[in-house]
Amino acid sequence: MKEEIELTPEDFEEEIKVEIDGSAFKSENLHCSNCNKKMSKVDLNIDIPNTSLKLSLIAFRCKECDKEYLNGNQAEKLDRALAIAKVIEGKGTVYERAGNFDGSNVFVRFPAQMIKGDNVKAEIIPLSPTEFFVHFKKKEKTISN
Repeated sequence: MKEEIELTPEDFEEEIKVEIDGSAFKSENLHCSNCNKKMSKVDLNIDIPNTSLKLSLIAFRCKECDKEYLNGNQAEKLDRALAIAKVIEGKGTVYERAGNFDGSNVFVRFPAQMIKGDNVKAEIIPLSPTEFFVHFKKKEKTISN
């Protein structure tokens, strides 16, 4: 029989610092949480709901119970595809902003709270003459001597 341990609030007062390696979410080997067996990589082709889009993902499948998992990178790819599908359906969040013209360029301002940072670079991908996909990413910092 297992001995029960009673915890008090004092047991949680100690500060613990944890460092997670950047590659932790890019796992190339997973073990099933049901069977604890090593899982094998499989290619998945997923139909994105309410669109004609298909998404190719690499998943991990348990040979014992057929449970499938995605690593962090693949899960992020699926999340992005589902967000794009919402936009295609017209159900995504829409922010309406004024377009401004400075004589040679049209520009749109994005609130800093939306972008979560001030050191960003915008990638603009044309979808049609009037539609664009905008992706903000952190600018690489350069060190000058």
